[in-house]
Amino acid sequence: MNTGQTLLTIIAIVLLGSNVISINRTFTQHGVILQQTEIGIFGVSLAMSIVEEAQGRAFDHHTSDTTVTSVSQLTSSLGPESGETDHRSYNDFDDYNGWRDTVNIEGVDRFFRWATVVYVDSTSLDTKASGKTWNKKLTVFVRASTAQDTTQTMKMDYVFCYWTFR
Repeated sequence: MNTGQTLLTIIAIVLLGSNVISINRTFTQHGVILQQTEIGIFGVSLAMSIVEEAQGRAFDHHTSDTTVTSVSQLTSSLGPESGETDHRSYNDFDDYNGWRDTVNIEGVDRFFRWATVVYVDSTSLDTKASGKTWNKKLTVFVRASTAQDTTQTMKMDYVFCYWTFR
């Protein structure tokens, strides 16, 4: 092999090496994106499961077995009543206020979930009401343990309104 052929061989190996590195970087980035997407899907599913569970509960402790006709009859203190230690034992919507848990999904990530419930005014569902109203807003937060900062916390809101028909 002469000097010209050796030089062409070296250039070919350098070009091939740089292409292999570029392709490897692309595959790695693709894998990271797939993992982040999977974590996001699981996070949304975990938040939605709590929202759907809360939707099946009574609006208020006092509305679970009777009709309420005045906001003064509604619960002042939002959160679980005594004896309700787990979200599966909650009987009304506002019991989820202050609720927290951790879910470990093997092969994916560990997720931290927590929720708040507040009374909201019907004219501004994003603003906490100063008193009791016919509307309660549940906010569920989900954060993966691999999240880099608080901007990667998922948030899902649901407003539950109480109606009676006479």
